[in-house]
Amino acid sequence: MAFEFKARVLLELGGELISSDAIALYELVKNSLDAESPSVQVDIRIGMQHSTYQQLMNVLDSYEAMGTTAEFDPEVFNEAVLGQLEPQVTEWSRKKFIESYGSPTSLAEAKASLAAAYLKTNRIAVIDTGIGMSSVLLGGDYLTVGTPSRLEKKQALIKSVIGNSSRLQYTETGTKVPLGEKGIGRLSAMRLGHYIKVRTKQKGDTEWHRLVMDWRPAVSDPTLSANDPKLDFTPVSSPCASDEIPIEGTQIYIRDLQSDWALDKVQRVVKEDLAKIADPFKSLTANKFIKVTYQGKPVTVPVLDREPLNYCDAIVSAKFRYNDASEPELTIHIAYKEHHREKTVVMKGDHLRTCVREEVGVKKKKGANSFLVDAEIVAHALNHVGPWEMKFYWFNRGRIKTKDFELYQNLIQVFLNQWGGGLLVYRDGYRVYPYGERSDDWLALDKKALASGAFKLNRAQIAGYLRISSIANPLLQDQTNREGFRDSLDKEALKRLLRYVIIGFARPFLEEVERECQPPMEQVAEDVEKRITTSKGVAVAALQQIGSRVPSESASVAKVMHHLEEVSEAWERAKLRIEHFDKDLESFVHLAGVGLMLEFIAHELTRVTQDTLKAVTSGKFSQEVVHAQLKTLEKRVRILDELSIPGRQIRQFESVKDMVSLLTEFHEAKAKRHGILIDVSEISAGKSEWQEKVEKGQFLQILDNLLSNSFYWLLNRFDKSQPGKIKIQLDSKKRGILFSDNGPGISADRTDIIFDQFVSSKPPRDGRGLGLYIASRLAEENNAKLELAGPDADGMYRTFRISFDA
Repeated sequence: MAFEFKARVLLELGGELISSDAIALYELVKNSLDAESPSVQVDIRIGMQHSTYQQLMNVLDSYEAMGTTAEFDPEVFNEAVLGQLEPQVTEWSRKKFIESYGSPTSLAEAKASLAAAYLKTNRIAVIDTGIGMSSVLLGGDYLTVGTPSRLEKKQALIKSVIGNSSRLQYTETGTKVPLGEKGIGRLSAMRLGHYIKVRTKQKGDTEWHRLVMDWRPAVSDPTLSANDPKLDFTPVSSPCASDEIPIEGTQIYIRDLQSDWALDKVQRVVKEDLAKIADPFKSLTANKFIKVTYQGKPVTVPVLDREPLNYCDAIVSAKFRYNDASEPELTIHIAYKEHHREKTVVMKGDHLRTCVREEVGVKKKKGANSFLVDAEIVAHALNHVGPWEMKFYWFNRGRIKTKDFELYQNLIQVFLNQWGGGLLVYRDGYRVYPYGERSDDWLALDKKALASGAFKLNRAQIAGYLRISSIANPLLQDQTNREGFRDSLDKEALKRLLRYVIIGFARPFLEEVERECQPPMEQVAEDVEKRITTSKGVAVAALQQIGSRVPSESASVAKVMHHLEEVSEAWERAKLRIEHFDKDLESFVHLAGVGLMLEFIAHELTRVTQDTLKAVTSGKFSQEVVHAQLKTLEKRVRILDELSIPGRQIRQFESVKDMVSLLTEFHEAKAKRHGILIDVSEISAGKSEWQEKVEKGQFLQILDNLLSNSFYWLLNRFDKSQPGKIKIQLDSKKRGILFSDNGPGISADRTDIIFDQFVSSKPPRDGRGLGLYIASRLAEENNAKLELAGPDADGMYRTFRISFDA
């Protein structure tokens, strides 16, 4: 006995196999391309959104369900219906809706009229000028789900192209072959709407052939059989005008739409899907064959702007080919434009097989031996996966944003929002879904396995493509629902090769270049010493002049000079320590911390002493002003005693509140100068004063680093509509400090590397990537932990937590 199935099965297939409205449109466009149409018109006209229509129908249904039809007021309902028409509805649609709806006087009439008006004035039209269909094709192939005609045509074409050659030597990726082969594309129209009208003709044909498919009976009656007479869709033909005989093409009108089609959705589908159907990296006008209109007005299909590509930091490309002996070879090239470095490698033989033996970053489970066996099998797939090529442009968003925020905001960010997201995959020049979507991370580029040390590549920073072909890569087959390639050894081999290119080759090279371009510690120390010496000299000269001009302040001047000499001696001792213990990481941490702090204080000394000297030499000063400036100087130099002199670094119980107050007072003048509020509060306070056993200078370094970072980003943020604010919360019960600001924050993709050395979002002149690394190490030395707290509502991280161990 043969299988029988209900009509609703076809509707279910349309919904399951065609996974989204965008995919449905894509399938219809592909049908037009297979019909050799030079252009495709997608025209969308909406009189009333589907959700609005459903709500109105639900109102009518509720009257029936509650048995209150007598309470139904036709006039009120009719007025409500007309008030729910789309604001941008065309005049033609408005008139048609009003004509179709009329003025029903009962609930039953209202339901029928509303359904008729919705059917009449909401539609998606896909129109092409391809070869069209005859009456026989329309009634045969088109009505046959799973027809093999395109598959057979495709196989014949591939055979004619290859001949007696090996497909492994075929490297073209733009050969025109049929895009559809499964015979399910016609289900796309059913996904979009339940009433479809097809109008088609071939060139020279004297008749138009029409087919109307009304699936609404199957919706209302789930028991309806697929062969029910109500679903007997038979094409009809009618003579065409004499001037239409040369015309060819197909027009598909889809009505009884099953989802909303507002302007923002249409623009999103055009931007994210239709603009990427054909390979935009190959041709500037790749997708201009698609013309989209909404409510009678054109919707522009974006092109890939080449200008932003000039600002990328690196370009990575790879080609997978087979030599004359049909042995696979992988050639990878990377150009780190920002640092003018390039590298090319060719992987073959055992070296190539090693690339796919184990996935980069994947750890074997203890006692698991099956993985290597599986990986060896995957390596064999290299012999038949077929040639492919890939290329991507990498943008270091942090660098670009810091260097030229306007360029980033107006060009780079816009470009990456449109075209970033990983590798777009193209077969024979047309897209394979869903690769390259924001939601699809098939190569696991955004997982922690990709992050390492001071560098991180992620999909949001990558725009590029992977090109394959039906001829060279026949085993890379799409899933029926268009959700990527079917699982196979070829797919696994391809994934591992691509991951090796990006993670195993490109990332280490970029990291290596970054490290090499960082100045050596000797140079950093030399630069710091030059700045300290210069700043100290200027400060001393200014202090001497102040002392001679204001004799009454000689004692204060002498006190500041004494502190300066102590600081100089501390720096000399620190240099001696690093010379003797340059291999000792802890000494490096202390030296680097001292250097960073001294550099900051030197800048402040220069500013304050110069300002004070100007006031003194101009004669426009009061003794109180000079005294206040000298007190400020003393405060700055005094805190260096706590921070930098090794002999005073003794771990003892200190008041946490007092240390925080000391640092906030230290930065008070700068905060006031820049209009930044520092708010210190206590979340919970114990009965006694909160103290921790710490090395005071080291703990002050931790707090100072956090404050300095906040000052930098608050002063360099783009949006300054809100005043800068630094918030420090003390929780003595939980023995923790929460430190936050309202700056730009840290993005999620950098949270796992910000405490690594040489990692910084600041430009080289402003940051060396050592501050948080040092602060984290110093916290560990003082039985504490420095970490990021959870993200804010916008997903950015703006709060650090210092918590003491029990």
